[in-house]
Amino acid sequence: MISITEQEFINQAATSTTIPVTATVVADTKTPIQLFQLFDEEASFLLESRDPLSSWSSYSFIGLNPMQFLKDSETGFSSYDVSGRELWQEESLQAAWERTMKDFNVSQNLPDLPFPGGAVGYLGFEGFRFYEPRTAGLESSTNDVYFMFCETVLAYHHEKEELTLMHFQNTADGGAAAYRKAVQKIESLLAKIDRGSERTLPAVPVEESLNEDIFSGVSSNYTKEGYEKDVRKIKEYIAAGDVFQTVLSQRFEVPVRSSGLDLYRVLRKINPSPYLYYIRFPEQEVIGSSPERLVKVDKSRGLEIHPIAGTRKRGRNREEDEKLAAELAADEKEKAEHLMLVDLARNDLGRISEYGSIRVHDMMHISYFSHVMHLTTKVTGRLKESIHPFEALLSTHPAGTVSGAPKVRAVEIIQELEKQPRGVYAGAVAYYGFNKAMDSCIAIRTIVLKDQTAYVQAGAGIVQDSIPEMEWEETRNKAKALIYAIKLAEQRIAKEEVIENDTRKGLVGEPSDRS
Repeated sequence: MISITEQEFINQAATSTTIPVTATVVADTKTPIQLFQLFDEEASFLLESRDPLSSWSSYSFIGLNPMQFLKDSETGFSSYDVSGRELWQEESLQAAWERTMKDFNVSQNLPDLPFPGGAVGYLGFEGFRFYEPRTAGLESSTNDVYFMFCETVLAYHHEKEELTLMHFQNTADGGAAAYRKAVQKIESLLAKIDRGSERTLPAVPVEESLNEDIFSGVSSNYTKEGYEKDVRKIKEYIAAGDVFQTVLSQRFEVPVRSSGLDLYRVLRKINPSPYLYYIRFPEQEVIGSSPERLVKVDKSRGLEIHPIAGTRKRGRNREEDEKLAAELAADEKEKAEHLMLVDLARNDLGRISEYGSIRVHDMMHISYFSHVMHLTTKVTGRLKESIHPFEALLSTHPAGTVSGAPKVRAVEIIQELEKQPRGVYAGAVAYYGFNKAMDSCIAIRTIVLKDQTAYVQAGAGIVQDSIPEMEWEETRNKAKALIYAIKLAEQRIAKEEVIENDTRKGLVGEPSDRS
């Protein structure tokens, strides 16, 4: 059952500091959500996908017990242990990344999985300031670089109903002792899975109607008038030749009692997307269902970006859906905006790709999501041998679809007009595997949960022909799926309280829902 013998482990310990010890078992009675809840005190991330064209859709990945964090500090980039103690600091992000990989020095007997362990986290929107001198003055209200490395990763294969446990064992205790410790850890995890949990998770509400307007009780950092005023200001910059497009966003706030896992469970049901993630940082939780890749680097150094621009709300029925899709496909303003961002994606990849490798696929394809439809395109290339995969993330961040074009000037205008730093929103949620493969999505359709407040942000691309009121409505349409998920989760809590009160009064039996 264990993937490696003691002698093989000892041999690898001679040249490696960290060795993966794995085991695969049948898990046909478990779900990823049940496993996350079972290891609730240890669980730090859950990564999933609902994209039939991606190998990720076959898997869910759960990270347990972070052993190290990499994040920006006041004077550089630092590594911290789980207690918050600073281990070291480097001046540049690239140097910090290389040092982290050197510290772990993972042996390459990795399982053949899309993510065989590594870093999971985000690069915030204002992280642009770290490598673009003209934006060095960008203000930030949170860490702009924040990645965690987990000691154990669970990979759940949906089709095979198998669970692979990967434990990354440090060899400091010596080869034989370290091996025994890793085997004991795997065995204790399997025993806990066999025992299961006495807690049952309540059913997720997915088709309930809300008892109130979806934006009731939701506050924003913009009034309608203020947003439209800033749209007109951007159009003045466009007329003056400063930019072709700038993405202006607004931030919504909702007080909540729901847990991050509650919000994620509802969101993944009502708004399934290629990138689904729930990440628990010590200071905040990040819950998302992003439709848009920022950049992917596979094991063979292939590059891929998926620009998304051009939006319509979903129709109430198939006929209205088709009518809106035809309208979107014929909209010259939307197509011009999309072409601009495809060109920007080609330029971003062009800086890091081998000459002649850039290709454009599925130009302006209409993709459908729960509340909106978008024009999408795929741009591919091949990463130059001289460039580290993580540099591909820096080269493409922030995406033109959430900043504008030209990118640097658009970011300066965003900093001037928007009321607060964006933080996680419009940055990148990413993983970088120990196999040197990387994937990332743009942090849109994302909830940031902090101090019992859920933050949702959405933007609209402002161009010369933009109508201020329509851009305001576009931001609200994009935010609806997230706010709807929040409201459903909150509504479930209220109903549970009613049931609990009635139970105490002897009016109903105990609920027995299970998901």
